[in-house]
Amino acid sequence: MQQEKINFDEEYVALILDGRKKTTVRRGIKSYPVGKVVYLTVNNKPFARARVSKVVIKRINELTDTDAQKDGFENRTELLNAFKRIYGSIREDELVTIVHFEVIDK
Repeated sequence: MQQEKINFDEEYVALILDGRKKTTVRRGIKSYPVGKVVYLTVNNKPFARARVSKVVIKRINELTDTDAQKDGFENRTELLNAFKRIYGSIREDELVTIVHFEVIDK
């Protein structure tokens, strides 16, 4: 069975390994089983393994500064700017999945 993975842009690797980025916000509703061990990858190459600890579905307009800080950003505005850079245009009522994870192997 293939190990599930969560792919990241290279700029986030140090934040994840330092423990400053503990979540990832993904567009749409994603299914990551809580307790599941996944590979964290860049360009589909693993750099760590992590356990999914919690999954939360929210609308863009419900995201808070706390959500942004857990994701390695200073505040909600910074998070939304990064989100727009990655996904292009977004709507305030769009659903996102916040995946909380704990790194278990680097």
